[in-house]
Amino acid sequence: MEARGIWKYFDGNPVLSGVDLAIQHSEVHAVVGENGAGKSTLIKVLGGIYQPDRGILLIDGAPRRLRSPRDALAHGIVVIHQELSLAPHLSSEQNIFLGHFPVTRSGLVDRREMRRRTEVLFDRLSISVDPGCPVGQLSIAQQQMVEIAKALSLDAKVLILDEPSAVLDDDRLQILFGVIRRLRDQGLGLVYISHHLDEIFSIADRVTVLRDGRPTGHAPVADVTEDWLVGRMIGRDFASSPPQSRASGRIAIELRGLSRAGQFDDISFSVREGQVVGLAGLVGAGRSEVAQAVIGAVRPSSGSIAVFEKAVRITGPHAASRLGIAYVTEDRKTCGLLANRPVRENLTISNLKRFSRLCFMRPRHELRFARDLIARLDIRLPGMGHEIRKLSGGNQQKVLIGRALAVRPKILILDEPTRGVDIGAKQEIYAIIERLLAQRVAIILISSELEEILRLSDQIVVLRRGRVAATLSRTQASEAAIMRAAAGGL
Repeated sequence: MEARGIWKYFDGNPVLSGVDLAIQHSEVHAVVGENGAGKSTLIKVLGGIYQPDRGILLIDGAPRRLRSPRDALAHGIVVIHQELSLAPHLSSEQNIFLGHFPVTRSGLVDRREMRRRTEVLFDRLSISVDPGCPVGQLSIAQQQMVEIAKALSLDAKVLILDEPSAVLDDDRLQILFGVIRRLRDQGLGLVYISHHLDEIFSIADRVTVLRDGRPTGHAPVADVTEDWLVGRMIGRDFASSPPQSRASGRIAIELRGLSRAGQFDDISFSVREGQVVGLAGLVGAGRSEVAQAVIGAVRPSSGSIAVFEKAVRITGPHAASRLGIAYVTEDRKTCGLLANRPVRENLTISNLKRFSRLCFMRPRHELRFARDLIARLDIRLPGMGHEIRKLSGGNQQKVLIGRALAVRPKILILDEPTRGVDIGAKQEIYAIIERLLAQRVAIILISSELEEILRLSDQIVVLRRGRVAATLSRTQASEAAIMRAAAGGL
């Protein structure tokens, strides 16, 4: 497949400007760039969702016009989008074969054959999931693997993977890489999109860099460096050195023997004002479940929580908010954003009482607050009425953080705060975190990125199978130490 001189306009503004992309047989072609660089739009053009305004697409050397995703599938082009597209009430096997169920001679769905094919796909991906289990009951990481299995069930010539590793731990990522290499060796052309540059060097053969909708570089991966990629992605310098030791104040929150049957057991740690405590561990270790217990989204079966040395009983997120505890979810699409509502509403909905009087909203007060927060967090958007779903992932994430700040938190829980955002947006989020720490906010940071945990945390609590496996100071912490604890080596 080849894209030549692709242009795409929205409201008269070019989002893609003369983009070229050649996808060869038996090759992994990486596409990198900041959020807003045009990667998602390019994917949608290749997948038949958008039609280019100028330029042509060639498949096996012949010009083609893809009028729909069905057209793309008919030509063997399969896209796995960053946001999952699964039906939560259907089973894994039903999701995988939705639209192309195996059938018996009488025309009925062949459930036995569907189960057999699903198990073959799961074996290829090393997934330990019941094929009959509803997808809505699976973790996000498991859902991502089902999405990949769904794509592999189609007879693809070109497989486009948009941030497939966003919710995968290192073990699952290596399994994914093994599948990608096998598909490449079988003759497929693959497009791999990721913000993690180490993944590009691990899996890709060639790379194309986009910035502001324009290609800024094409090269074999073996011929480039990380500095070369970053320079063409963002066109500016960014801080890469970890911060110095921070001054901390009183103990803001303390967990004592917090447990919830089947999820986590005997979790104890404390966080001081102006300090970051990182929660590390493999996917499924219980990190997010602990955070949800702290804000009252789930009820712990035993243990206690103290806020500024006072024992508290948190009955729900609203009660947590009154205590000055705010939470930024890891799943901004399902649990975080009001996708079809404007940015202003997404920023203020967590604390409407702040913008009302006698049960009536004060729109001017709300608008003034939203504008101030947009300026402070450098949220880039065309206008205040712009729907949040149309923003880049990095700007969406900053809106979620801004919503948490609307409750004036003293304790902030950040669950995967930079998942699915680019290098530039990641640095901007780090700068926001540093400013909050300077204001003596206590932060609990959950992240699957060891580099991020090590960069930001004053202390690291490593969870393994729902229990504390190790507590590491800044001087004790290293990638090796965290992984040994997370995998059971300590």
